[in-house]
Amino acid sequence: MNSRLRALVKPVARPVVLAANTPIARRRALRELETQPRPLKLEIGGNAPRAGWFVTNVGPFTKHYLDATATWPLEDASVSYIYSDNVIEHIPLEPARTLFAEAYRCLQPGGAIRFVTPDLRAHVDRYLSGKAPKGDPEAAVYEESGLTVEHPLDWVRIPIASFEHWMGYVYDYETLEAELRRAGFTDVSRRELNESPHAELAGLDLRAAEGGAQMAVEAVR
Repeated sequence: MNSRLRALVKPVARPVVLAANTPIARRRALRELETQPRPLKLEIGGNAPRAGWFVTNVGPFTKHYLDATATWPLEDASVSYIYSDNVIEHIPLEPARTLFAEAYRCLQPGGAIRFVTPDLRAHVDRYLSGKAPKGDPEAAVYEESGLTVEHPLDWVRIPIASFEHWMGYVYDYETLEAELRRAGFTDVSRRELNESPHAELAGLDLRAAEGGAQMAVEAVR
């Protein structure tokens, strides 16, 4: 199937597959969560198995369905680590606040959560500097996605207007820190991509080549 035809078929097929898979994947997740040893390492929005982690998603092909913007089917303090890469920017702020609160509730004391998400301030800084994104390694994922990457303003236009981010909420560090503190976290910090003082959270990030266009933020319960 050529790319043009695939682009036409995907919007039609996705809802059908999603409707068929969701109840199956939800039941499977609930059943397997009951038998998983505690504390759990939980990935939100993952697309591939990860050794030692319980990987969840809400997509049409997920094995374990978990709506992280609703109450989680987990006990208080039952999770040691949570990881989520390029997910929260797709979620409006109020549902995201539920996610942050549930993460705080389910993490054990000393447990940590790590978010990787586009850094809007970094994108704005690149626009204000006049730096053209075309051919820049930090914008390569945009070009590979078939987006128009020509002018400095595309640094700002893309993270807001593409990937359905307009339906969610895009962050800079200060905003994400404030929201995590609102949920109860007091130890919030920015980390380098793929680096963490927690061995379990190091080396997980998939888009480290994008450098400062992405940010990693961790919070400890």
